[in-house]
Amino acid sequence: MLTAANVSSEMAVNYFIKNYYHQGKSLWSGQGAEKLGLSGAVDDEDAFKNIIEGLTPDGREVLNARVVKEKGKGERRAALDCTFSAPKSVSLMALVGGDTRLIDAHHQALKGTLELIEQRYAYTRVTDNSGRHRVKTGNLVVAQFDHIESRDLDPHLHTHCLLMNMTQTPDGRWLSLGNNEIFANKKFLGMAYQSYLAREVLKLGYEIEFRLHGQFDIKGFKFEDLEAFSKRRQQIIASSGANSTCK
Repeated sequence: MLTAANVSSEMAVNYFIKNYYHQGKSLWSGQGAEKLGLSGAVDDEDAFKNIIEGLTPDGREVLNARVVKEKGKGERRAALDCTFSAPKSVSLMALVGGDTRLIDAHHQALKGTLELIEQRYAYTRVTDNSGRHRVKTGNLVVAQFDHIESRDLDPHLHTHCLLMNMTQTPDGRWLSLGNNEIFANKKFLGMAYQSYLAREVLKLGYEIEFRLHGQFDIKGFKFEDLEAFSKRRQQIIASSGANSTCK
């Protein structure tokens, strides 16, 4: 499953840096990150703060200072938080059953999906003598943060992929990343992640059962087993009925 939401720099720093490091693995990814010399774990707080503010990692140059209006205030869109969540059965086998190969499978599925976003949906808008038009860039600056629990402390393998609001044009300029096409294709990208993950899970020797909307689970789990580790869904059912869905 994929959810997506814009985040401010303050929100990103507070949630992903100050309250993060007990959770799991972090990683810089994307061709844009490579262009800026960012790789490995997101363990340099100053570099992260600079990037999320639209600066170079050392803070010396402005890469993107665009301000957007939100609820009557001027707030800069710092990043798009694309959160990819593994199926509940995969989370249980990985985090409770101890098969860490499934965490690697999740990361491989993320890699494939982020590369797909770069290839198809990474673009910006430029203004020249002919007017303002869309330019495909093919690069992203992404900070990935693994989380292993839901807010209700159920086992929940998911990764926040912060797509920074910056991308480099073919002529070397850094401008704002357009996110309209990512939002418009969110359902497709969520299904792509599920497809990549299913392929990796099958490689490990598991059997799978397909669900609605391109999702799947590892074969052998009973519905009540999955529900027992889904407190959020139980709360919604108790409040609204069994036909409700978690969002």
